[in-house]
Amino acid sequence: MQRFVADTMLGELARWLRILGYDTLYSRVYTDKQLLDIAEKTGRILLTRDWGLYVRARKRGLKAVYVNGDSAVERLALVAARTGIELKPDPARSRCPKCNAELVVVKDKEKVRGRVPPRSYEAHDVFYVCPRCGMVYWEGGHWKNIRRLAREAEELAREILGEARRSRGDRV
Repeated sequence: MQRFVADTMLGELARWLRILGYDTLYSRVYTDKQLLDIAEKTGRILLTRDWGLYVRARKRGLKAVYVNGDSAVERLALVAARTGIELKPDPARSRCPKCNAELVVVKDKEKVRGRVPPRSYEAHDVFYVCPRCGMVYWEGGHWKNIRRLAREAEELAREILGEARRSRGDRV
């Protein structure tokens, strides 16, 4: 599975990639040097909106994607088209959107009592807990929006790949 490190301008993209289950490092304080070093030492793909940083990464032989889309859909589509990742949301494989840790499935609701809103506690039987930061997640109504956005990004990624093939003269 692909792993990423995202520059300081791509926090929202990092969050979405984590929700989709991709190990994505992100910090608002990473310097360009730190980003390059992390990508090099860990084999992560660098995601950046900084053309100069992208060029430096490529000169060092690193995998990098220049992310120039303006919306979450466009950015996810670009990353999917360039790296081949799948945009299939599944809460059981999501990572913590805040800290990137792998979530732990909790089927014993008592373990999250008092940590989630009462209506969510009553409505759901499965929760996902972050062992690092303690956040608790569940498959609420917002997952409809997550799935919709992922579908839109997947469709756009197919269009991007089709345009790239046509511009190279490949047959579709």
